[in-house]
Amino acid sequence: MVDLGNLQAIVARSSAKPLLAVLLFKFDDAGRAKSFLQQWIPRVAVGAGPDPDGPAFHFMFSWNGIATLLSGRANLDVAQGRPEFEAAFVDPTQAPDGGIATQLGFFDASAPAGWWDGKFKSSDIDLAIHIGFDTPEQKADCLGQIRQSATGSGVRELSLDSWDDGALAGCRPADGRLHFGYRDGITALNVDWQDAPAGRASDAVDCREIVVGYPNSDFPTSPFKPGPWQDFARDGSFVGLSWLYQDVAAFNTFLKANAPQAVPHVGPELAEEWIAAKMMGRWRHGSPLSRFPDAPPSIPQLNDAFGYGDDPNGVKCPLGAHIRIVNCRDQPLKFANQIRFPKGPPRVIRRGFSYGPHLEGTEDDGKDRGIVGLFYFARINEQFYTILRWMHQTDFADAYMRLPNGANAQDALTGNRADPKAETRFQVPLAGDASVTFQMKQFIRYKGVAVLFAPSVRALNTMIAAQG
Repeated sequence: MVDLGNLQAIVARSSAKPLLAVLLFKFDDAGRAKSFLQQWIPRVAVGAGPDPDGPAFHFMFSWNGIATLLSGRANLDVAQGRPEFEAAFVDPTQAPDGGIATQLGFFDASAPAGWWDGKFKSSDIDLAIHIGFDTPEQKADCLGQIRQSATGSGVRELSLDSWDDGALAGCRPADGRLHFGYRDGITALNVDWQDAPAGRASDAVDCREIVVGYPNSDFPTSPFKPGPWQDFARDGSFVGLSWLYQDVAAFNTFLKANAPQAVPHVGPELAEEWIAAKMMGRWRHGSPLSRFPDAPPSIPQLNDAFGYGDDPNGVKCPLGAHIRIVNCRDQPLKFANQIRFPKGPPRVIRRGFSYGPHLEGTEDDGKDRGIVGLFYFARINEQFYTILRWMHQTDFADAYMRLPNGANAQDALTGNRADPKAETRFQVPLAGDASVTFQMKQFIRYKGVAVLFAPSVRALNTMIAAQG
């Protein structure tokens, strides 16, 4: 049984705070870093209970950040701890901006060389503090206090001058719609925190998909060996922090330019919405194509109980639709992936927020807008990296072999079309043997990705305690 009171709240539940920010820091001295964190970690929001009054704090660290804070501890020897963790966390060559960047889709306009406004590297981030706020005034006051505290403690902020707040900051839109017009926050993992397989609901996810410290043969999470490092890591989660630019003008232009192909099938009123729905796998108000393949219901139907097993060719929901790739549900994986994922495709908890001004129409105003995503999971390579690879190249299930050059097809929304091998045609099957094919454009660009670790509440207190 997972102790929800030991989890940081952002892992256990979604916050209702309307304003969000993520501040990034680099440690130059362990003592100064502890002094800074001792002022703020007591305010961490925990998984048991509602949102706190005032700002809700959550903390994430790189391996270097953890090693700096724990240096010199006899009971948590850093040299012994390093091999206990997954290589994708401790080995710079396996970081998102390391040697594997291209296989994750990070190249060309999304290349790591341009990340973080070119001011620093992902490996420079030792600490990220995610904070939820109730009002703009509260946010401004809190950010000012944190920065004053960091300066006084000698901790260096990795600031982003292109942002008004000097840090990743945004909001949850009041209507729930992100910049491409899709409603967000529809799906939420039903995590079995009680770890009770016998009574587990059919849609429940094993807690080992999200938190580490409870490894078994199906979920061999690191640290796998019992001992002080497994105890330290228990109830923590790895985090994929992603800064993603959305080219809204290009997206709107694409829908408008291709609407004539959709008109014969849904009429002119729904043509653009139909294309957008086929790309996502949901109508933009949230109803899934698998349940409403021909037209959106007048009132959104957000029931998430659907699959793809009855739609092997993608007539209801195209194989290249975003939600079908990132969570293929009951669609069979190819044999090698069935062995890798005996309990089903990888799942992650998704948090995050929208940033930048709203844009309508097809004229680009030159302003930055998009999503800051935070994805929580227990295995970096088997979950976060795997989903990124599948979005970039759909060779993970035999169903894609039915498509032209299907092994190299891509997620209709997030694929990096600059890959010379990529299949940039998006096929939308219709009843019978007919189909509509769209030539896809580039709609998103990665502007920064880092893999961090969100420790448990007990581990956070261990990190800032006096050396013992």
